[in-house]
Amino acid sequence: MKILISGAHGDIGISICRILKKKYSYSTIDGTDINLKGPGDYFFNKIIKVNKTVNNKFLKQIRFIYSKYDLIIPTTEVEMSFIAKNKKIFEKFPLLINSKKILDIFLDKYKTFEFLKKNKLNAPNFCIPLEKIKKFNRQFFLKKKLGHGNRNYKLIKSKKDFSKLKNLKKNEWIAQEFLGSNFNEYTCAIIKIGNFKDTIILNRRLNGGYTYFSEVIKNKNIDSILFKIAEKINLNGCLNVQLKISKKRIVIFEINPRISSTVMMRHKMGFKDCLLWINYFLNKKTPKKRAKIRKTKMIKIFDEIFLK
Repeated sequence: MKILISGAHGDIGISICRILKKKYSYSTIDGTDINLKGPGDYFFNKIIKVNKTVNNKFLKQIRFIYSKYDLIIPTTEVEMSFIAKNKKIFEKFPLLINSKKILDIFLDKYKTFEFLKKNKLNAPNFCIPLEKIKKFNRQFFLKKKLGHGNRNYKLIKSKKDFSKLKNLKKNEWIAQEFLGSNFNEYTCAIIKIGNFKDTIILNRRLNGGYTYFSEVIKNKNIDSILFKIAEKINLNGCLNVQLKISKKRIVIFEINPRISSTVMMRHKMGFKDCLLWINYFLNKKTPKKRAKIRKTKMIKIFDEIFLK
C-alpha cells in the first residue's frame, strides 16, 4: 500500500507517519510539503515538494501526485480548505478527510462560533468579525478567522491597542471573548464512526502554541458536550475540540476538523483515534469498545514524548 501525508515537515504529519510505520510497516509512506528539506526527511520514504495552494499550478500538481496513492492524509488546514472547494478532488481520491459540511463550519472560527451558539453548545460570550467593530468598548482576543495555533493572536485591551489594527485586512480577523487566567485549557479528541464514539480529554500546557504537557482527565459533562457536537454534524471521523474551564463555565473557543497535534500523545496513552479512523476508511471495520486510556501525565520535549 502507498500512503501520502501532507505537511510532512510539520508536527502532525511526522506524528502520523511514525504511528503508521509501526502498524503498516510493509507500506510506502511518502509526504508532501512546500519545503523540500526539513525534519520529515528522517521519517518519510521521500518528500515531494509542492506549491502553495494559492499557486495556479497546485491543483494540477496534486491531482497528478494523488493519483499514485492508495491513502492520502491531509494535515494542513490550507490544503483541506482547498480540497473542500474542489469537488473533483474531494470525491475522486482516497482522502482521509471530514465531510465538506464539517470543513466549511470548523475551518472558519466565526462559523464555528455561530454553530456553537445556535446549538447552545458552550460558545464564548461573543465573537465578532473585526470589520464590524467601529470603536473599542471592551477587551477582546484578536484571532485570524482562518487557520490554527496561537500565531498572530493578540489581546486587545485598550483604545491604543485597537488603533494599531487599522492597517489589518479586517475581514480576515475576529474579535473573540478573552478567557483569562481563571480558566484552565483543555484539548479534546472525538472519534465517531457509525454507532461507535469515544473521547479523550487532556489538560494541557502550551509553549508557542504547541502542547508540551498533557494529563488525562475524566469529565462526564464534557463528554456529553463532545458527543452532542458529533451528533449534530453527523461526524464519521475525528475532531479536535479546544476549550477552557473555570469554576462557573465551560467555553469552547476552537474546533479543528482534523487529526490534531496531540495525536502521538493520545496514541501513547491508548487512545488510537488515528488508526481507528484509517482502519475504518480502508477496511470498513467499526470499533467495538472504547479505549482503555492510561491515566497518566506526558511531557513533550522537541519530538520525544515522556511519561511522567
